[in-house]
Amino acid sequence: MSADEQNPGEPAPAGQQPEKAAPRRRRPARGAMESLLRIVHGLEVAGLAFGTLAVWGVSRDWPQPVAFAAVAVLLLATMRLLSRPWGWIVSLVAQLAVAALTFIEPVWGVVALVFVILWIYCFVKARGIERNRRAAGLDPYGPPGA
Repeated sequence: MSADEQNPGEPAPAGQQPEKAAPRRRRPARGAMESLLRIVHGLEVAGLAFGTLAVWGVSRDWPQPVAFAAVAVLLLATMRLLSRPWGWIVSLVAQLAVAALTFIEPVWGVVALVFVILWIYCFVKARGIERNRRAAGLDPYGPPGA
């Protein structure tokens, strides 16, 4: 039996070296911006899940819960983009979508206001943390321009 036909779980026969797997590329450490905005997005998705249930219970009409669920999916989809330098802009657009749900359910305006204030606080705090890390030479993404 050749090495190609050998099962991956079986040890290599004597005298043959097993093939080494390609080293896995490590993901760079998450920055403060990505970490904090991911937390906010997660909290918003949980809030939208409960908001979807509440809107369905109040209205029994399909457009409202579908809109809430669509914004929750948008937030989940944008979480992957937060690692990009421009990811905060996409997150800001998602915050506008969260706030726009106020037109569908006016009570949601209070919840949206709390989430937007939380997003602004985390954004400002993350910028400060990253500025201090860069000043100390501890930027998780390496030196600028690298």
